[in-house]
Amino acid sequence: MTTYSAIFNTSPKLIDADVIVFDDAHAGEQYVSHAYTVEVSRAKHNDIYTAVLEAVRSTLSPDRYSQLIMNNPGSGTRELVDALFLAQHEDWIEPLSNALNLFGKKDDSAARSAMFAHRAIDGHLSSCTLYLAWNRMEIRPATPPTFENSLFTNANQRIYLSATMGAAGELERAFGRPSIKKLSLPPEAPTPRSGRRFLVFPHLVDGVDPEAFTKELLAKMGKAVIIAPSDHEAEKAEEVLVPDGWSVFHKGDVEESFDAFASATEAAVVLANRYDGIDLPGDACRAVSLYGFPGTTNLQERFYKSRARSSSVTDERVRSRVVQGIGRCTRHRSDWALVVIADSETTTYLSRPEVTRAFPPELQAEVLFGLEQSETTPAEVLENIDAFLEQGTNWRDNAEKDITTNLTSVQQVVPAAADALASAARYEVESLESQWHEDWKTAADKLHEAATALGSAQDARGYRATLLFRAAVLMDKAGRLREDPALARAADTLADQAVRAATPATWMNSYLPFAGRTAMAASPAFTSAVVRLSAYIGDVGTPARLSQIISETISGLGAIDHGTYEPALSALGKLVGADATKPTGDARTDSQWCWDDHLWLSLEAKSEHVPEGLIGAEDVRQVNGHLGLVAHDRGVAAVPTGSAAVMISPRTLVNRTAMALAEPGTWRVTPADVLALAVDVQRLWSHLQTLRTMDVKARRAPVAEALKNARLTPEDIVDRLTLTPLGDENSASE
Repeated sequence: MTTYSAIFNTSPKLIDADVIVFDDAHAGEQYVSHAYTVEVSRAKHNDIYTAVLEAVRSTLSPDRYSQLIMNNPGSGTRELVDALFLAQHEDWIEPLSNALNLFGKKDDSAARSAMFAHRAIDGHLSSCTLYLAWNRMEIRPATPPTFENSLFTNANQRIYLSATMGAAGELERAFGRPSIKKLSLPPEAPTPRSGRRFLVFPHLVDGVDPEAFTKELLAKMGKAVIIAPSDHEAEKAEEVLVPDGWSVFHKGDVEESFDAFASATEAAVVLANRYDGIDLPGDACRAVSLYGFPGTTNLQERFYKSRARSSSVTDERVRSRVVQGIGRCTRHRSDWALVVIADSETTTYLSRPEVTRAFPPELQAEVLFGLEQSETTPAEVLENIDAFLEQGTNWRDNAEKDITTNLTSVQQVVPAAADALASAARYEVESLESQWHEDWKTAADKLHEAATALGSAQDARGYRATLLFRAAVLMDKAGRLREDPALARAADTLADQAVRAATPATWMNSYLPFAGRTAMAASPAFTSAVVRLSAYIGDVGTPARLSQIISETISGLGAIDHGTYEPALSALGKLVGADATKPTGDARTDSQWCWDDHLWLSLEAKSEHVPEGLIGAEDVRQVNGHLGLVAHDRGVAAVPTGSAAVMISPRTLVNRTAMALAEPGTWRVTPADVLALAVDVQRLWSHLQTLRTMDVKARRAPVAEALKNARLTPEDIVDRLTLTPLGDENSASE
């Protein structure tokens, strides 16, 4: 018996095994990928971070480079992740490798881990991607090259055990295997069942501070497991959720055994990213709290979710973390435990029908019951918990009957894209092996086959676009090395397909055209923005006048009063080249941004919402009809493709009925998101105002370049404001 890291490292010391059994295989990805991921922390190793940044500086826009070297950037810059495909630039490889070699001169555990990971991928950096964020970087291949690991590959049999195996190729991608056979329980086997979970959602309870109420609930239970997705969030959870006077156990205290915690009273164990490997049956512990959404645990996942709209490939992994976390104290049928969902993002996640449909029916019924019972007063929630603790007739005759009723109305549905994603996984893994052996043409063809397998899976369109772009990069590299114009043309075709499939995401535009090629023609919306901005520079006038406009806009966007906020919205729209106005008439949007009749945004400002509470059905109904009214007012027959209706609200929770009412193409952002956009626009105008002495037409080329460098084209803005749907994620962009 050993750990994953004893097998997946640069020099395994174990003897060859005939059979290797991987327990909790659903959680193996983070351990396997870690062996091939070089992590560069800005805080711990700033010199190496800077050296890597300088190695790839040539591909970054001046604006992006400036953001990355700031000491105290805004939240938008901190969260933004770029993906640099190292196959695209041979001249990056040597300086990048030299920068990573600096880890060998450090003497801390993080540096040693990075040094070993660098050894595992050095010589193959062209097969890797550099994920670049303000606080850290990660250099890794898309899937782990486990074919290099003789201990792993020489085993006659590899057996993967998991209660949440997944159906979309998760294991194949996690372990770098083209194909893994799945064995299901025989038909005559009894269905495995967990114990009863009573889920409570404090963010849905009337008039409470969710964190204080969570602390009260945990105090009532006497002991709790608290799980957060990161060390930072675990520290925050300990600060705000653990009842006063309780003992706190950490990772090191339970590394070998949970026995000390199991025998303790008034105690909490607080763990980061530990959603599996915990079994606390019976009276050992009867309360679990999840604090923080485990949607992304590394930069590749964050890029897929926030930039590439490719989260379909990691959805099963996220579901597994949440399901495993919920079940930490109910592994056995006779167990029962309270589960407190203590953050708003996980609450929203579990409120989405398209998410819960993929859960086992028993858990679906429990989640639905928990949502229904949390939308009430705190007194009623506490009364229900008392009944749950008693496990008497009150609970059995009422709650259990309701859960059973829910159970009859649900069924588990495999996500629509699962089969296609499973088919694609083989080609992705085979492509990585071809890349490792520098067969770039074959590697590109394999990724094209993977993308083709996803052709009919609408929910995986973003991931299909990502695969097509990776294929384009590899085909372009093959063309350069072979000096083959036909391969270069094939690369351009793949890139064009990728850009079209990625819409509304715009992340690829920073890397196109490939070297030596002509840029694609500007979109009509982009041309509209350039023409309008080139004229507006003259209207703005002096630097003093610009300063006043920017100051009033940012101040207005920080206001709560709608009379101040709404004019600032339209002012911001004008600063990005839109025909931005507040339309007159009933039921109209608060600000419409129109790049002529090519691309539109309607913006409904709920600035007067208090952060607590839910976005309601009437709020959503208003947003649903806005784009249609814009078309009516402009005398246009149809809304331009790609347009979006956006609600701006400090609330991050949506009423379940409102979710069901939300139409495709409706989205939500927070006032902070709009303010972050305004700050970036301010930076854009620090350059645009220098063009005011030029002729209007002469301004157009530098205005276009400035918009692209700042990532503030109309398409970039729509991409930025349409990341979080009001309703079903799978229908939001149809």
